[in-house]
Amino acid sequence: MKVTPIFYGWFFGFPDTFVPNAIASKNPQRNSISHRSLLRLDETGKLLYSRRISLVCECTMDLTLFPFDKQLCKLGIESYGYTADHVVYKWSKGARTALELKKIRLPDFTIQEAYVTSQMESYATGNYSRLYVCFVFSRSSGFCFLQLIIPSTAVVITSWVSLWMETETEFQDMISIILAITFLIFSYNEMMPRVSYIKAMDIYLGVCFMIVFLSLIKLALVKYMRQKIMLTSDSGNSLHEMSQMSTRQRLRAKKTSSMNFRNNGEASNPEENQHMLTVPNGANGTNGALAGEEKEANNNKSHISDMLEIRITQRTMHRFHWVSQMLFFFGFVIFCLFYFLIYPNLHIVSVDPACDKNLAEWFAEIY
Repeated sequence: MKVTPIFYGWFFGFPDTFVPNAIASKNPQRNSISHRSLLRLDETGKLLYSRRISLVCECTMDLTLFPFDKQLCKLGIESYGYTADHVVYKWSKGARTALELKKIRLPDFTIQEAYVTSQMESYATGNYSRLYVCFVFSRSSGFCFLQLIIPSTAVVITSWVSLWMETETEFQDMISIILAITFLIFSYNEMMPRVSYIKAMDIYLGVCFMIVFLSLIKLALVKYMRQKIMLTSDSGNSLHEMSQMSTRQRLRAKKTSSMNFRNNGEASNPEENQHMLTVPNGANGTNGALAGEEKEANNNKSHISDMLEIRITQRTMHRFHWVSQMLFFFGFVIFCLFYFLIYPNLHIVSVDPACDKNLAEWFAEIY
């Protein structure tokens, strides 16, 4: 003999309750092992009906302060076909212990507070009674610290090797560091939803990328200055050697000419020497004047080029190197202090008229 259990709750009429913001339901089938319902009739004639359901609900989030954000999510309960003239939903005054929450730790959030409200919703078909359970979630930023903030900070500190050891740092090392911070940014964007506004994490990663890129530019400038100083010193040494050689040649030529004059016996008289060395103002004089004008023009051009050329000295390079060290280091430290002291203390919770705390009937205890 087979006995089939009968659930008398199927013979009663119940309001067609639904959750407006539910996007999926894991409602167990009847007579299944996961189907659980409760029907209780007391001596006063009151019916208690309870049913276990699982829902996946949507929640609109504002990620401006990510990963230091707080989110307000709500769960609505409403009748689909019966207006407020037939069915009115109310929170029980004597059974407030039904909404008791433990400190549930979700992968990304912790429940900070929960409270209930009620209001009327107007549609084209009439006014409907609706209840709300409002949850305030606080994000746990440990994952972002371990996976994004600490690695990006380490990459920035690694890029500072070029600030103190620019002679040992090569361009391929800095390019590898830029690729590392770029990989972190791409990994972060793959994890996050695509939104059209800037998040707090975007600001931190953007500043880290900018510092790494500017470190590469600084390394290129220092190497250019060092090469320029070496070329200037080499050219100065060569010019000094050429001037010494020309001076020696002039002295040798003067000595040779005086010996020739003395050996030939010519121009023993100073007046004759003066007469013989005098050049008339003819073609040779004109050529001498043209040569003098050309020499003066060349001197003017070299003077203008010297004025236009930026003179880079060893002192200039060391000063630029020291200023860049202080600017990069203290700038990043001040930014981190501002970021980690200001952003976690900013609380932008989306305002929802349905979850107004001033209209809350009571708050749930979280223990």
